[in-house]
Amino acid sequence: MSLTGTPFFVLTVALMIGAMALLALVWNRIPGPRPVRFAGRMGATVFSQIAAVLVVLVYVNNTMGPFYDSWQDLFGGDANQSATATDVSGGATGASATSEKLRFTTYLPGVRTTVAHGPASGINGSLYVWLPPQYDDPAYANTDFPVVELLPGTPGTPQAWFGSMKVQDVMAPLMAQGKVKPMILVAAKLNVIPGGVDPGCADTPAPGGAKTATWLYKDVPSLIAANFRTAKSPRKWAIMGYSAGAYCAVNLTVQHPSVFHAAVSLSGYNGPESPLVVKDPALKNANDPYLVLRGEKHQPDIALLMAGSAQDPGTVPAAKKLLSVLHTPGPNQLLTVQFGGHTTNVWRTMLPAALFWLSARLN
Repeated sequence: MSLTGTPFFVLTVALMIGAMALLALVWNRIPGPRPVRFAGRMGATVFSQIAAVLVVLVYVNNTMGPFYDSWQDLFGGDANQSATATDVSGGATGASATSEKLRFTTYLPGVRTTVAHGPASGINGSLYVWLPPQYDDPAYANTDFPVVELLPGTPGTPQAWFGSMKVQDVMAPLMAQGKVKPMILVAAKLNVIPGGVDPGCADTPAPGGAKTATWLYKDVPSLIAANFRTAKSPRKWAIMGYSAGAYCAVNLTVQHPSVFHAAVSLSGYNGPESPLVVKDPALKNANDPYLVLRGEKHQPDIALLMAGSAQDPGTVPAAKKLLSVLHTPGPNQLLTVQFGGHTTNVWRTMLPAALFWLSARLN
């Protein structure tokens, strides 16, 4: 049974109701001496409380995330990320011959999903794709569309972009008003290591590591380019994320400007926090966008939108710090909201401005 499905939520509600009924039924009917009756009542009480907490946790996971998509994500297990990898060439500029043709199912109206194998990373990860209405319009039959790759936080799952974030509901009216150009939105699995382990947006060694960066900058663009009419130039590819995904979006753009031209950071941070990365000083420094940009005499041709909330400590200072080391301000911008913490509601508030900015960059 799916961790995020309605049947499991209904089951947890039924379990809570049953636990509360059991508590009321046995409270004055437990036989035996007083210590036994006391222990029985305490056990029934604890069971009912656990059932109630479980309902809340499942509800929060389903409505605010999901933070965990499957039992494997929650408890760990074989993620197939250690499979033997076959290298692929290219990224946003062209699909590899080894990129598979994907079969999609419907997740929400207008949003399709699949699980794809990354030939370069060896990772099996979920993808969620939203196509603009123009994609199937005969007038656009020969049009190649810009692409924005979307990353969740940690813990987090890619479908949150179309579930709790509802990016498609923000995008549609902006396009209808002519404020945003048609773009393909692709939410990719970031947390490729089961058990809630932060992958760190880097290629980390075994045991315990995964080629997360390779999956996100090489496999995902190649798979999408092989299955949809996507723009060939990296100047029409961008990446956006929130929280840990925000850091990852900037890191991948700084590391791979030949794949992504623009990045949007919604409440991100500047340096890696994953223990898998920070335990190796060289790997840590190589995946710190602030340090990399500060040390570059010739910085890459990229555009960054750094967003933070005044009530989310550290996000605005981190954004200002990274922007301060850029040699040419150009299209780089700071977006600040005054109220709200590290929450989905804040990131949704930032979305219209972020999409407008991205549309202007991907021309």
